[in-house]
This record gives sequence, C-alpha cells and structure tokens, in this order.
Amino acid sequence: MKTQRKPVSPDAAWYALRRTLPPWRFKQNLRELERVLPRYRVNEVIVKVDTEEFSHGQPPVEWVQNYQPRLFEIKKTLARLGIRYSLNPWITVGHNDRGRDATRQLPGLGTVVGHDGTVCRVCACPLSEVWRGHVRTIWTLYAETKPHVIWVEDDIRTFNHRPVRFGCFCPVHLREFATRAGREVSREELVAAILKPGPPHPWRALYLEMQAEIMEETVHFLEQVVHAVSPETSLGLMSSGPRVHCLEGRRWQRMAEALAGGRPFYSRPPMGNYHEQSLRGFYYSHDAIKLTRACLPAGTIEQTEVENVPFTQYSKSAVFTFLEIALSYAYGAHGVTLNLFDHAGTPMEAEPAFGRMLGEKKDWLNALAARAQIPGRYRGIRLLHHERASFVKHLSAGADYWDLHEDGDEAMRALEGHGLPTTYEMEEPVAIATGQTVRALSDAEIERLLSHGLFLDAVAARVLLERGFGEAVGLKWAEEPVFLDQLGPFAAEEFFYRSWGGRDRTYLTLTLPDLSSRPNVSVLQPVQRAVVTSWMVDPDTKRMLPAMTAYENRWGGRVAVHALEWASSCGPAFFHSFRRHQLHGAFRWLSKGRLPVAVQGGVFPLGFRKDTESFTLLGLFNLSLDPWPEVEWILGDFSRKPVGIEWLTPEGRWQKDGASALGKKGRSVTIHWGEAVPFDRPLFLTLRWE
Repeated sequence: MKTQRKPVSPDAAWYALRRTLPPWRFKQNLRELERVLPRYRVNEVIVKVDTEEFSHGQPPVEWVQNYQPRLFEIKKTLARLGIRYSLNPWITVGHNDRGRDATRQLPGLGTVVGHDGTVCRVCACPLSEVWRGHVRTIWTLYAETKPHVIWVEDDIRTFNHRPVRFGCFCPVHLREFATRAGREVSREELVAAILKPGPPHPWRALYLEMQAEIMEETVHFLEQVVHAVSPETSLGLMSSGPRVHCLEGRRWQRMAEALAGGRPFYSRPPMGNYHEQSLRGFYYSHDAIKLTRACLPAGTIEQTEVENVPFTQYSKSAVFTFLEIALSYAYGAHGVTLNLFDHAGTPMEAEPAFGRMLGEKKDWLNALAARAQIPGRYRGIRLLHHERASFVKHLSAGADYWDLHEDGDEAMRALEGHGLPTTYEMEEPVAIATGQTVRALSDAEIERLLSHGLFLDAVAARVLLERGFGEAVGLKWAEEPVFLDQLGPFAAEEFFYRSWGGRDRTYLTLTLPDLSSRPNVSVLQPVQRAVVTSWMVDPDTKRMLPAMTAYENRWGGRVAVHALEWASSCGPAFFHSFRRHQLHGAFRWLSKGRLPVAVQGGVFPLGFRKDTESFTLLGLFNLSLDPWPEVEWILGDFSRKPVGIEWLTPEGRWQKDGASALGKKGRSVTIHWGEAVPFDRPLFLTLRWE
C-alpha cells in the first residue's frame, strides 16, 4: 500500500537527518527510511554522497552518474512521506587524502600545498581549473535532482586538509600573491613573513585578503553551477567556528552573499562534541551557535550540526545527544542536522536508542523551540570578536601557524562556568577583552568600550597601553606577561575585597590552569586612584604584586584589570567558588548594578536570558553530574513589571509555575527555583510582564 503524501511538518524542532545510503545496501536502507522516519518524526533527509570511509576522494563522474537515479528514488520516497529532500556532497575540495590519489584520476589536478611544503593528493586547490571542471560536472548532476538545500562542507576553507594543516601555498597561489606583492615570493619567504614575531609583516594581511577573495569567488562558482540547473535550491554552509576562520581572513557577510545567490542562506554551525567526553563541551557548542550567528546576515536559517563519531552509543549516549539538540533549540536554532548513524550501510535500528529518543522528545523540543525562536536578544556580558583578528595579532618567536587564531574562548568558558552568561550583542553595559582581539578595534570602538564597563586580562591591558589608553584603564604601566615563576615564589591570589565578596586571607591558587602548570602574569603599576582588589602573595602570605585592579575613568566608564593572562590560566583550577564571588562582584560593579544576568545555585551552569517584546525566556543546563538543589537568576537592567512565570514541564507543556519565587527591587529582578535540576533535565522558565 502506498503511503499518502502529507504536507511538510510545521514543527519548530526541525529534524534534518543526514544519511548515507551506500550502493551495496541501498534498497534495504531505503526501505528502513520509509519504515522508521515517521517514528523518529524526521522532517528532512539530507542525503550524504560518497561518504567518509568509503569516499573515493574526488568522486568519479561515472560513480555519480550511476548514483544519480538512486537520488531521484530517495526523493520520490521522501515525497510520499511528506519529508523534505536535501543533499550533502561529502567533499568540496576535500578533507583528507587517506591514502587516495586523485591526481591519477584527474590528470593536471592542482592540489593543496601546505605552509611546510606538504603536498596533498586528493584535497584540491580551489584555483585548479581541472578541479573546477570536475566539480561543474558532478555538481550539475547533483543539482538536477532539485534538492531543497545543497550543503557545502566545511572543507571549503584553507586549513586542515590532511596531511596539510595550513595552506594553500601551491604555485598558482604563489603566482597570484606575486601579482599583489609586486615581485616573486617563495613559499618559505612568505610563511616566514606571515609568522614573523612582533608586529605583523604587511604580507600577512596581503595573503589573508587574497585567501578571503579566492574563497568568496570559489563559493560563488559553486552557487552558479547549482543555480544554472536548479534556481530554487538553496545553499548551506558548514563552518568551523569564526575564531578559527580568522586564520584564513574569512569575511562572513561576503562569503554568505556569494554562496546564497539571492536564495535563503543556510548555516550549519559546529557543535563539536563528536564523541562524549564531558558535559562542559557544551560551552563550546552554545558559543559556536551565538558567534556564528553574529557573523552572518540577518535572516540566515540555522541548522546546527549534531554529530556522533563513530556512530554508536559507545561514542555518544542518547541522553548526551538529546542535550545537544535541546541546547540548539534553547539558543534559537531553526533546526538540527543529525549525523547519528554510520555510512557503511548499517541499519539505523542497530542503534535503536537514538531513534527512540528523537521520537519521544519531539513534543518537548517543539515547545522549547517555538518559544526560543521568537525574535529577541540574548543578554549577558559582551564578548569580542573581529574577523581581522589574525591580521593584527603579534606573534612570539617560534610561533606556529595555529597561533594566528583569534583569542577569546577562555573568557567565554570562565564566565559561563561561573554563572555569568555571555553574548555578542553590542548594546550590553559591560564587556570583557582577553588576548589580542582589541588590536583589531578602532580608537573610537575602544573609547566606546571604555566609557561603559570593561574587564581586561593582562594581554588586553597591555595592548590598550600600547594604543595610548593607559590612563583610561587605570594603569601607569604593565609589563609583558611572563611565566609566573620567573617573578619569584608566588603562592596564591588573595581575594580580600569585601565589596566583591572577598575576605582577608581568602586565597585562590596561582597553580593554574590545572594544578600542574603556572600562568603567565603581568607586573601592574596602577595609577593612584585605582583600587587593588586582590594581591599575589608569597608562601608567607605577604602581599607582593597587584593581581586585580578597579578604576573609574574620566568618561565615567569602569575598568577592571586582571594581571593574569587568561589564555594560560583558565582551566580546572581556575574554577572555584571564591572565583565566582570575585567575578560576580567585579561585573556587578563594572555594570553599575545593571549586570544583565547572573545564575547561582551550583557549579558549571550554562544559563541564559533572552528578552523578546512580550516575555523573557530563562534557561539553565546543569553541566555537572551533581543535581543543582536550587537555581537563582538575578536579572539587572530590568525596567518592566513582572506578572508571572511559566515553566516547561517534562511533558512538553508551558504551564503556570508554583515552584519559584519572584522578587523585584529597583531595576533588578530575582527568580528563585526551589526544586532540584539534574544534568539530564534542563530547566526553562518564561517570565511574563505587564
């Protein structure tokens, strides 16, 4: 009996299953899709082609021609089920060689050459005319099947093409660079200039600009190939995280416009956690959603990447997978792409826990997604990002290419893990700058930060001193951060400042980040009006060097400076209840009592506040295995009059809440939830106001 066609589901929690149907088990896998997708409540299937272990590298034209009829058959089957059909070629230029050699199959193929001279055999240089001719042929075949979306994989980048780490420095790229530099330049000479210690060599910016232009032109080429055949197909982009893409000078808006071609543009931000290690991996996941969104044009459709490698419960549990999906919707994603099953033809029901979970959790996820997708603003401490961070970064002697990536991840982890949610929204009253990203900001942008509230680590403070902002941050001088033990036998940071929750002889270890290491530290020379809020002490507890300072400048802005280089400090030993008191106190002061949101009640929270026009959505993921006995949200900068709270029940219904207490004092609101929150049941509340 034929299954009747149904309309595409209006589910807010959109499931897009990424699935390979290899030729040797095609019929069995297709029949299984037809049987189980309704149970899994899947909305879309993204068919992966020539995938993973069984990839041919650059897919042979004859192979794609032979497989194309199967794509039409999949599409027809899905249409009967009311399920959308999309397509995901596993490579564009290529992820890695894995022993293959596409240069034999495609004579004249230009491949990626790394900064160290390593030459790929499969991963193609995007400027290779042979590669472009090949792609035009096979992507035309893909486009003829009229997918809803064709996804471009994250190998459309200039790093991590194994065995090459960073590139491309092939002859074609070097010739293009020579036209820009005005003379011929060898690979060795160019790499030495890019990695030059100290202030950047002008060639670094020239090379990064060239890379950005080449990749924009490359994705435009892909867009033209697809839309010449299927103008209604949208294109989607998997990415690798904006801080890493700084390595290639990516200009996100232009990249998206070049690939979209006037159609709705799809984004697949990386969630990481390809296998289950720690719940704390979700700090990266949620940040990848927020940061990638901040880089892309308004109206971008987000479908996060939830992936399990190697596709069994040994690598990731169904509970962990559920939390990853819930996190995606909590932070406003439009859907999830689910790469949960292997590409070898193994039935999905060989690992039945994942499909059962998808079906059982759908109603709850729908209720969460429908509310979280309502337009609004995620509040918190502002993190900095600038796509030109790699252009301006100063490197140390012996630096590796990877050291060009943007700083800032440590600030996000430290704040979120201590109950201080973060955001990339520019309107927030307080911001944090760690590392060298501030080098990319104009003087006017820096002055705007300094006229509000700003927290600096030692490296960021040094940069602002170099830029002439010493008086504005409350420092006469700050030494270049050095390994702590070079300064003497320091034991701890004494957190005594009572206004920020400290007490005399309250000590935070300086054996950071993990009790087997020591951080880099700057010797600070505060101005007279600056207040020292913590000291570094010796083994006899004698106060020796300022560890943290607080200062109000002539613009009325407030600045706190930490003498630690956070990139070398933030790790397991950095997290502490004393540190939580210190950071909460510092940011309350910096924001002049308008700190948008703080979360208390346990350790390792991932909490948020999202304001819409008619309500505030509050969330908490407990990233500790110990249940939180209670939760408290403190919302500053809140002028409305709250009238009631709803909570999302385990059955997936929003109902009036009787388990929480609500208080308001001035512009601050406190919500107290009095029940336990275990790690596998995140908590979501809706605060309604008049």
